[in-house]
Amino acid sequence: MKGKSHFTIYLFRLLPVLLCILAAACNDDDGYHYPSVKLEFLTAQADGNGNIKSILTDEGETFTVVENASDTRLNAHASARIVANYGPATTSDNASGVKLYASLIAISPAPKPESEFKDGVKNDPADVTSIWMGLDYLNIILDIKAQNGKHAFHFIEDEVGTDAETGRRFVHVRLYHSTDDVQAYSRRAYLSLPLRQYVEDGMEKMDVRFSLMTYSGEEKSYEFEYNPK
Repeated sequence: MKGKSHFTIYLFRLLPVLLCILAAACNDDDGYHYPSVKLEFLTAQADGNGNIKSILTDEGETFTVVENASDTRLNAHASARIVANYGPATTSDNASGVKLYASLIAISPAPKPESEFKDGVKNDPADVTSIWMGLDYLNIILDIKAQNGKHAFHFIEDEVGTDAETGRRFVHVRLYHSTDDVQAYSRRAYLSLPLRQYVEDGMEKMDVRFSLMTYSGEEKSYEFEYNPK
């Protein structure tokens, strides 16, 4: 699966369901030790052939990808945000790294002002399942009501500036979501809001607000403090 170069990604992504033995380290009755596997948002880096060669975790650790059992590929030498099940692995000469068991490319376009959406902005509803600050990203897992239709996502940059009282920078971002799908089943969409582009020299903290229209018919906002590394 190639990485998408355009901003709006059509079709939500559902992470493959993995067996429970890939969810945690455990030992069964015959003494076999299963690998310790994590499910996380990561920043992936590709080589010249589009193969994922390394990952950067939101804790700031970089690991070499020893084996990629997923079918996710990126553009040559590209960096992309992914969601992956991964665990420790070693090469034939015992060099340490990780194995990717399953992965998908997260929806992670840079926000753009409302005026740059040629067909106007769309505020179709979604609900937040989880949201938290990662390394230079705001990670978001959405619950989407869907059947078999297309869903388009983006980030709308509503306001960027400096608070006159606190002197702190801030950014207000809203979810772009467009669909004509039937609200039949719950599906998950994985988004990662990039924030590094808002960093200025000497800036230590930034206030981030993310808003979206919910299925209850109300706009809901989430506020975070971003601390650039």
